[in-house]
Amino acid sequence: MLEWIKLKEDPRIWRGAGLTGCAALSCLLTAASFNGLQIPLSTALSAALSPTCGIAVLAGSLFTYALTGELSNGPVFLCAIALTSLLRWMFGMQHTPRTAAMLAVSGTGLSAVIFSMARLIGGREMIYWAAAALLAGVFAACIRKTAERFEGGVPVRLHTGDAPAFSVCFVILTAALCSVRVLMLSLGQMFAAFVLLTAAKRYRAYGGMICGTLAAFALLITDTHTAGFAVILPAAGLTAGCLAGKHGGLLFFAVQLFSAAALMLSGWDVFTARVWVNSMIGGMLFLFLPACQIADALILWSDADADLSALTDTRMRFLSDSIAGVRESAERIADMLAKTETACSPAERVRETVCARCSYRETCWEHGDREAADCFRRLSDAGLTEQAEAPFNCLKPDLVTAEFKRAKRQNAEAKALAVRLRNIQTLLFSQMRITEELLSGDGSRFRLTYHRELTRYVSDVLGKYQISLLAAAVSETDSRRLLIELYVPADTDPDTAFAAEILGEALQKPLECCGTETAGSGKRILLQSTGGFSVTTAAAQCAAHDDEPCGDCWDTFSDRNGTVYLAVSDGMGTGKNAALDARIVLSNFRQLVQSGMNCKAAAEMINAIMLTKSGDERFATLDIAQINTDNASVTLYKYGAGPTFVRHGEHITLCQAPTDPIGIQPRTAPYSTVLQLERGDMLFLLTDGMDDSVFPVIRQKILQGGDLQSLVHTVCARAPRKADGTPADDVTVLAAVISGNTIDE
Repeated sequence: MLEWIKLKEDPRIWRGAGLTGCAALSCLLTAASFNGLQIPLSTALSAALSPTCGIAVLAGSLFTYALTGELSNGPVFLCAIALTSLLRWMFGMQHTPRTAAMLAVSGTGLSAVIFSMARLIGGREMIYWAAAALLAGVFAACIRKTAERFEGGVPVRLHTGDAPAFSVCFVILTAALCSVRVLMLSLGQMFAAFVLLTAAKRYRAYGGMICGTLAAFALLITDTHTAGFAVILPAAGLTAGCLAGKHGGLLFFAVQLFSAAALMLSGWDVFTARVWVNSMIGGMLFLFLPACQIADALILWSDADADLSALTDTRMRFLSDSIAGVRESAERIADMLAKTETACSPAERVRETVCARCSYRETCWEHGDREAADCFRRLSDAGLTEQAEAPFNCLKPDLVTAEFKRAKRQNAEAKALAVRLRNIQTLLFSQMRITEELLSGDGSRFRLTYHRELTRYVSDVLGKYQISLLAAAVSETDSRRLLIELYVPADTDPDTAFAAEILGEALQKPLECCGTETAGSGKRILLQSTGGFSVTTAAAQCAAHDDEPCGDCWDTFSDRNGTVYLAVSDGMGTGKNAALDARIVLSNFRQLVQSGMNCKAAAEMINAIMLTKSGDERFATLDIAQINTDNASVTLYKYGAGPTFVRHGEHITLCQAPTDPIGIQPRTAPYSTVLQLERGDMLFLLTDGMDDSVFPVIRQKILQGGDLQSLVHTVCARAPRKADGTPADDVTVLAAVISGNTIDE
């Protein structure tokens, strides 16, 4: 396996494959005939590629002429290819569509002039070669434009400005393939039918009509006898595009009806009949192959709003950075003020307010009476409820003791207010961080490719089933997963499973619901195409007291990127109060993460909420497993949480570390680790109701495997128990197993 990976990454392999592909394409273009005429397409190909590829193109053309026995008829073409590569190598010009066109025109023109001077080409033929040179220049510019896009890797993201070049290349390729025949079968005609139906299904009426027109043009320039069939292709593509929301078989049937009509109108012409047979075979390939997936793997048409999206992303990031600057400045000022705050001691306060106006001051303080100093120290250290007497022989004992109590009471109130202020500041700064995260996260989403045509298609499909929409948006993530955002009125309750099913069937991609959120008068439903891995979960709980609810809570959900989250929270103590704290932590965590915030920022915000929600000490643990369904990587975050067992193959790993729970410290830092799992691996999140004594038994049960739901109940039953058989503490076991989606297998 490693040798194969190294072989694929070897640049020599890729260079060899590229040269072989250039030679094969040259063979196809050299053999192509357009109503009996030859066009210097190989020259255009040589001008659009590097000099090394030009040599491969020349070799392919030589091979084709030698194989067909027409080597004597193609010296001008071969000379044009050689001159084009030579000029490219000599001048080393920047490889742009314009220079490619200049090279093709120059190479073809020079070859024609050389053979004309040798009297091998007559004067009338020079008109043909002049036109051929211009055509070669146009084709070279289009091929170079297309090659530039493919050099960046597939799928190729195209914009509106790329449409002319790709249209010309599609016509050239289809026409060249039409020259490849096996008996009555034509690869070009089958290819044209396949692309027409795919474009109609993927891009609806507009795509079907455009591809139908281009395919018709390709058939006409190849053989005028196919005109009877070619003229119906635009109408057939338009009709198929209008039926894009239906089953693929209906699109195939509609195109065949147009083909039958063309055959009847042409008087049952044999050429039209052959094209019909080939189009039928191409349509059957469309039915049995994943046509839309193949199209998406090669080409993705981007909307013309790419620059606007980039600008929106930049603006939102700038706004996020501005808020971050304000927050950092406010935090620095708050820290400086906290350091400069010094509480006045009660003894100093009494001496300034009472003793400073006393006539006995010199005796008590200025002559260093130790008894007065010791007594003032005892009064300062005494609590508010303790009884303490003033120094012996003090002239104002009641006033001194009352002032001490007042000073200590004021200091206690000031400390409480300072703590409250710091908690409020922590909450405020956390809210500002949330704003930064949301702006930054939403801004990055604008870099994704939004599909206008698919958005309209999704709206039309849902409209047929009477599902009311406020708005919809279809985009593609960096991992090439389709993301569908549906906004519906908040007072409606659409069936998300049904919506995912009908849209998945219409788009030919299995979809799953990532979550539903309600804000104001609107509700957002997120649907996403499935990744390479799926996650199956199971949970089991047992409460410490039968008459009270379990103080632990658990939850599983997905975010907008298709990432699956497993979360467990254990509230302080047992019973309903502990369950309430755990539920607050989990509900807020889910809402923040599904809004676009990362795990650490969400936990910081929840920590600030727990610190300020009550004057009592209330806290809860938070245990998170973040599972990426694209590559099966798992990130664990633990805030005072219990152990996590991970089964990877036949090995068991225990992840555990001491950290603070949510709601203890103003700043909380989790234990975090990243694991790479595979199909069949499991992970178990346990609360602290399990102690070390049962870990060996848990390891053994996990290694034995079995049904996941039965396994979590077995593990949960191993919790330590009291003498009467009841659990010593609330226990929760949340488990997940990684599996592969059948569609990817």
